[in-house]
Amino acid sequence: MRLVAALLPPVARGAPTRPVSEYKAPCYWLDYRCGFVRRGLPGEVLRRVAGGPPTHHDVERAAAALARASALSIVPVAVEVALRAPERLPRAVAAGLLVSSPLTCSLALGDVGRYDAVGVLALALLSTGRVVWLRLPLPVSAALLAGTVAGAVASEEFLLAVLAPTAVAAVSRLARERQASRTARRWLLGGVLAPGALVAGASLLVPAPRGAVAAARAQAARAGVGPPGALGDALSALERGYVENLAFFRLFRPAAVGLSWGLWAGCHLLTAGVLGRLLGAGADGRHRRAATVHALVATVLSTAGVDFRRWWGLALTGLLATLVLLDPPRPAEPVSRTAIVAALATAAAGVALRDVSVHPWGAPRVDRALPVRT
Repeated sequence: MRLVAALLPPVARGAPTRPVSEYKAPCYWLDYRCGFVRRGLPGEVLRRVAGGPPTHHDVERAAAALARASALSIVPVAVEVALRAPERLPRAVAAGLLVSSPLTCSLALGDVGRYDAVGVLALALLSTGRVVWLRLPLPVSAALLAGTVAGAVASEEFLLAVLAPTAVAAVSRLARERQASRTARRWLLGGVLAPGALVAGASLLVPAPRGAVAAARAQAARAGVGPPGALGDALSALERGYVENLAFFRLFRPAAVGLSWGLWAGCHLLTAGVLGRLLGAGADGRHRRAATVHALVATVLSTAGVDFRRWWGLALTGLLATLVLLDPPRPAEPVSRTAIVAALATAAAGVALRDVSVHPWGAPRVDRALPVRT
């Protein structure tokens, strides 16, 4: 974990003096003073911790801390997955593959300011946090899992899709440990997912209060954040629907969009496939099903936004968290030299790709952007 923190500084390399871009920063001043608003929970927590509207320095410290914490939380998840390999060398290679992937630690530390970090932390709590919630009374464990999912969804509503497969695996693990009946498992699953589903539904159906958005933008401006650019800012995104999000695809050339999607989808699928071979789970149906479900989540999210590296990164982290909660294959397949070589090559490629943007290549054609509402 120290090595990851040292090699991957929690600052975007393109903006060394500003870890949080002026596009992302305004959302940290959004809170619940005007009532419920989607993605308002982190800003509400920050306002209460700061004792009032946060300063720009407060926001940068909070965003950098979230990014660093999320990157470091991936490490124990990756290590625990790697320890499922049947031999010492495959374990070491698997850990290196997962930590060096451009969809894990380097993504979290290179895209500082997004609330994706909350989702990564929630995945870590659902998976490696089981050493805590498995020991608690069943109602307390269920409440902790439900609160984790709901808190992440209150930060970004689409995280429900990312967390749901891992939450299902966590509930199955909890029910199996407590020898719960099938009916009890259904009630338990509903109780864990229902609060997050309600928050996600409210986020999508309840329009963002104009007063809350205006107040957040005014406070951000007083703290030194510049006005929205031609593409708007994180607060502008709150007022966009699915159709308006599709307009962002017009800002990039079709070839760049296709190449970017193919690169990150291919990186995810290749990593998942090689990992299965290293774990001796290449022919295990549970591994294939988990990888397929998380890939479908990333595919769906990719139809709503061009931040392809984000979606496939969340999908890979979700897959790792889900694998931690599944029983290892018995008996494990032997690991071939081909799988070792493929993993090493994939890890080297991951290091080379760690600074690539989440967006497709090429400067956005801002003349095609929708008008920004302020």
